[in-house]
Amino acid sequence: MTTSILLFVVSFALLEKIYVEGTTTAAAAVTTAAGATAAPSSNSSNSTNTTRKPWPKPHCGNHYLTNGLRDLFLEIHNKHRGLLARGQTQISAGWGIAPPAAVMYRMKYSCSAESYAIEYVASCRVRGLPEYTHPGYRVNTHVLRTVATTEAGAAQNAMADWWSELARFGMRSNMMFYDSEYRRGRRNVLSWSKMAWWNNKELGCSVRNCGTFFYTACMYKPGGNDVGQYVYNVGAVCSECPRGECDGQALCRW
Repeated sequence: MTTSILLFVVSFALLEKIYVEGTTTAAAAVTTAAGATAAPSSNSSNSTNTTRKPWPKPHCGNHYLTNGLRDLFLEIHNKHRGLLARGQTQISAGWGIAPPAAVMYRMKYSCSAESYAIEYVASCRVRGLPEYTHPGYRVNTHVLRTVATTEAGAAQNAMADWWSELARFGMRSNMMFYDSEYRRGRRNVLSWSKMAWWNNKELGCSVRNCGTFFYTACMYKPGGNDVGQYVYNVGAVCSECPRGECDGQALCRW
């Protein structure tokens, strides 16, 4: 009798182990399948594509900037553009929350743009260079009146200052860039608008320690700040981005 009970207990334990392992395996299979099809599929123009290869990391064949610094410039620009494109968090002084963008392109890092930025800051002349020295690009510049930081710190300070123009000075909610934008004196958003311009796809930057200050410049292509054009088209997020090209940051890949 005792032997029979023992055999029954052992058999039951084996059956239970098989059932549990089978269930675990099945669950793993379901998880794998779900993971393989995680990207939403839709016929709408603003479906999000989460399965594309990662955006290429910036790499240029010169020693003026590290790849880490290039990546910092690119990541912060795209982060800000994505937050703006969603239309949920970016304050525009006097106008409330900035509206969402129907299309906002993800930027790529350009070594050609970087070469112009390097030339721009090389002499430490903060008055800048004429436009013909960087054809096809528009530039943002920043002077940090201290050297008690790193190049990365100076770069972050510059981008934070440029982007903060929206919160400090505001931009009309329709995002139309009128010629009056050039007549706002110190209360302008001319640096923010270049960072935010919807079809600025190429970015290249440089930062230089000038002894008593850091000088930072970023080049943008095609440039933005065109009178009579929109900083971006206001509309449903990614609604004008080709199907499947809207990424997880609400930016349109190209």
